[in-house]
Amino acid sequence: MRTLRAVGLTLVGTALLAGSLTAGSQWLRDRNATSAVHRTTDTVPRREVARSISDHLSLPVIPRGPRSVDCTHDLRAVKGARTRCTAHYLRGTDRDMTVRVVRVRGGEITYVHDAPHR
Repeated sequence: MRTLRAVGLTLVGTALLAGSLTAGSQWLRDRNATSAVHRTTDTVPRREVARSISDHLSLPVIPRGPRSVDCTHDLRAVKGARTRCTAHYLRGTDRDMTVRVVRVRGGEITYVHDAPHR
């Protein structure tokens, strides 16, 4: 009876771990964000882009993301427009990334960032 219970607990634990890994990998692969465009400038301010990237790079349960993110320019509301951002991590490591507009719809744009690289 104890063996059966141990096997059951092992199966449940394995299923939970597999589900968590699948959800986590999907969350990490999903690098898009949508922001409202400022009407007067037709851009999303670089601070908004940086905040959204910082939120994405920080895990929901274990906050090991960057201590800050800086972007060089505001993001224009034009498909294909790009800006460069840098994620500043603890221990002095910085990671550069490119942010690119993939969709413009009404007063919102959707943009993606590549994985932080050295």
